[in-house]
Order: sequence, then C-alpha cells, then structure tokens
Amino acid sequence: MRENLVKSLPNHSEQERLRIEKAFYRNFCDLIVENFKLYSISEAKLKKRVRLLNPELLEEYKDKGVGAIVMGAHICNWEWMALALSAYAPQDLFSVYKPLSNKAVDKLMLKARSRFGSKIIPMKIFPKVLVKNKGKACLYLMLADQTPHKSKIEFSTQFLSQKTPVFLGPEKLKKAGDLAMIFVDMQRIKRGYYEMKLVPLLAKDENESGKATEAHVRHLEKLILDKPENWLWSHRRWKYSKQK
Repeated sequence: MRENLVKSLPNHSEQERLRIEKAFYRNFCDLIVENFKLYSISEAKLKKRVRLLNPELLEEYKDKGVGAIVMGAHICNWEWMALALSAYAPQDLFSVYKPLSNKAVDKLMLKARSRFGSKIIPMKIFPKVLVKNKGKACLYLMLADQTPHKSKIEFSTQFLSQKTPVFLGPEKLKKAGDLAMIFVDMQRIKRGYYEMKLVPLLAKDENESGKATEAHVRHLEKLILDKPENWLWSHRRWKYSKQK
C-alpha cells in the first residue's frame, strides 16, 4: 500500500501520505464492521445510512426509456453503494460480479447483494444479458477500478501518475447496448453515513473510440485525488502495469 501511495501521489509530502494511510486503515476497519450488516440491514435504515442526492435522474432515465452503464469504484463502502442503488432504482439493476472460489461464501454474498432486487450476473455472461435487454431502460453496475488480467490488457492510460491497464469492457458494452454512462460518486459524511450522487458522463449516442474509457478513468482519478483516504489503496491495481 505504501508503495502505491508514493507512486500515485508523488507531489504529496511523506507526512501527508502517512496521514492518508492512517485514515485509510481506520476507514477500512469501519467498512469491515459495516459489511456485517449487509445480511440484515433494512431498506429504510440503509437509505438513512446511504442517501442518494439525485434519485430523480433514475426516474428521468426510466421515463425516457434510456438504459445506462453505471460506473462505481472501490471508494468508501462499495458494497453498501451497490445495495443502496438497488433500493433506490425504480428500474431493473444488473450488477456484474466475479464468482468466488469458496462456494459457501459466494452463496452468502449473492444472497446479501440481491436482497433489494439487484440481479447479480457473472462476468462471463454479463454481455449476453446486456445485449438481450437492449432497448430497455435497465441499469448495469460495474466497478471502474478493476485490474485486467495480463492476457486481456488491450488499453493503458496515465492514471494517478502511472501507466495503468484499464478494462475496455464498459466502453464496449455501452456501445453494444446503446447506453448512457453515469458514475456513482460516494462520499463519507461521518462514520457509518454516506451520500451518493449520480454524475452523467456520456449520452447514449456518444460512442467515439476511447471517449467512454477516458471519461470514467478521469472522473475516478479526480474523486481519488479529492479524498484519497476513501479509495482501496491496498489492492494490487498496478500488478500488470508493465505488460504494455
């Protein structure tokens, strides 16, 4: 983690990076405790804990018959973000996931994540589900900061001062499904309480090559730089960065 901070935030002082590191670990401990509630928290209580500032955007998309790729990230509590979004959304929400090797844990996580109506779809069949629903005002939730396997690196860009491999999947799916693209900004208000805001990035007809990918990468980078302690610095985001 410390190496990630040094390489990603070269203009920060060592003292500032140490502050971010300490704040990250405190937040991460809170996240672990909060996620025990995934299995039992009521919809009403979750909405108190995670407030969506502009739910009218979802209503607008539904009324206009527009579907959207919804980009999230490992910022604040991303499990609560996904669960809360399924509680707020008036339309069908499909969330992509990678099945866990431990079948028992995988079953528990699927049950928790789908409690408020979200349809949890394995990564391998996610494109088929999206294309099948083309023309419907559905939402498709993905995390923007995953690391492509080294055999699947197609594109790299400058991100947090480093050359970084980025999935082209969201951009391809946006075009294939004739979808808009929005980003879920999540902010910690105080311990155990968050606010989310939906930020439109691109309309469904904006499909120039590379535009969607750069849009969500640049937006994520800004969120991280604004409050770096909220991001998951401990994951190996740059493990394949030298492949291309």
